[in-house]
Amino acid sequence: MPRNPPALRLAPLLVMVSLLAAPRLSAQTLADTTTLRLIREEGLQRSRVLETALALSDLSPPRLAGSPGYLHAANWAVDRLHHWGIPTARLEAWGKATPSWVLDGYRLEMKSPWYLHLTAFPRAWSPATAGEVRAPVIVVHATADSDLAALRGRFRGKIVLNGALRTLQPPESSVVHRFSEQELDSLVHLTDPGEPRTPAGDIEPWIATLAWHRRWSAFLRAEGAVGLIEPSDADVLLRADGWEAFPGAQWRGVPSFVLMRPEFNRLLRLVNAGQPVRLALSLAAHLVPGRGEGMNVIAELPGADPALAAEVVMLGGHLDSWISGSGATDNAAGCAVVMEVLRIFHTLHLQPRRTVRIALWDAEEPSEDYAGSMGYVKRHFGDWKSGARLPEHAGLSAYFNLDNGSGRIRGIYLQGNAAARPLFESILHPLADLGADHVSLGSTGETDHVSFWAVGLPGFQFIQDPLDYDSRTHHTSFDTGDYLREDDLRQAAVVLATVVYRVAMRDGLVSRTAP
Repeated sequence: MPRNPPALRLAPLLVMVSLLAAPRLSAQTLADTTTLRLIREEGLQRSRVLETALALSDLSPPRLAGSPGYLHAANWAVDRLHHWGIPTARLEAWGKATPSWVLDGYRLEMKSPWYLHLTAFPRAWSPATAGEVRAPVIVVHATADSDLAALRGRFRGKIVLNGALRTLQPPESSVVHRFSEQELDSLVHLTDPGEPRTPAGDIEPWIATLAWHRRWSAFLRAEGAVGLIEPSDADVLLRADGWEAFPGAQWRGVPSFVLMRPEFNRLLRLVNAGQPVRLALSLAAHLVPGRGEGMNVIAELPGADPALAAEVVMLGGHLDSWISGSGATDNAAGCAVVMEVLRIFHTLHLQPRRTVRIALWDAEEPSEDYAGSMGYVKRHFGDWKSGARLPEHAGLSAYFNLDNGSGRIRGIYLQGNAAARPLFESILHPLADLGADHVSLGSTGETDHVSFWAVGLPGFQFIQDPLDYDSRTHHTSFDTGDYLREDDLRQAAVVLATVVYRVAMRDGLVSRTAP
């Protein structure tokens, strides 16, 4: 009987090899499927995310960047992570911190033509008063340096009302909004991501606003004014997200308040009607000397694969906040979800191949360059201004940021990184039943992922249901735990944990697109 041809002689061997290999491949697939199911069960059924978000917001002091309240929350986060069994949690310096500002008390009242308690909030870093100040008001509308020359000599001993009457409009739609499928479909089919986001481009309006407030408040002080009151930019909310003096170490302006728009309009109507409006204000506040270093919260789970453990997948959100509310949706919500991901991983004894590292950032809000995250990036990865790159730069697979309120995750913005689309479509596809499978080429900014993007690292922000973030809570006195949505936060934690786990387990790094 003739010998089999080579191809036929190899066939039984190939069949044996395939039979031996098949169980291993099947077991790996089964293991991944089981892990993702367990992540869902833990995140949806045994969540700690609302408890964490409330502890960081309503149950903590105000978290203005670098303040004792911020450090209280940061230390609480470290202690809670330790309690969950994550010993790597720590405070890590990001760079030189400026003095912070602590509000000790304030009051704003109308004394004549009758008494009225006014709903206002001081601008952060505003100088304190020496007790109560009572004075008549003067109404002006100054918006630029060109207005100042004509106003000289009018302010001595006066409280300045700066602004004009504005007709208040009822909301045209529901205050709470969730993305429709049509809106999400538009994001998915977006072909132009828009201009690349850079720290300079994002922050320039803030820098201009800061510079104007400094010049305006310094002008009023030099002119002898004793206070400044400006209206909230929201019709029926107290949005107090401005500041007078950051960093403020040597700054002296005038005590400054943001007033509810309807009450501001009422004061203007009284003045316009010839009524003798006199106000009383007091502000007690003090600067906290700079500690030399600002602090982020960092924690990690070391990678289990010796070949990949030096590579890192990061996730984070900013812990500091404005202080007219408790900073619940901006951004205790994002920080709580980030911490919950690490809790889920530890509770389930998951050991991704790469190191998974979380960061809760300091100094995102009143910063000229996302100081906390940018300081971290500069120390670990590189400098966007000089173009310098550090050795760790090569090992970061991706950074995922959560900072758009309490809404559930609906997908991800690619920041123009089209090469990453197939990866995230694959990762998010199994999350379609949670509504989180939308991948958009679009760019979004004004938060900490821009610090990573600026040095050529894949930094992503998620698409989240807006809810009432822009309409009611963002930088307002309404930003409290009442507006945290527990079901949405649980979903967000499951989605983020799934994305991070799969990115940390894959063979290669996430593709990069240079800025």
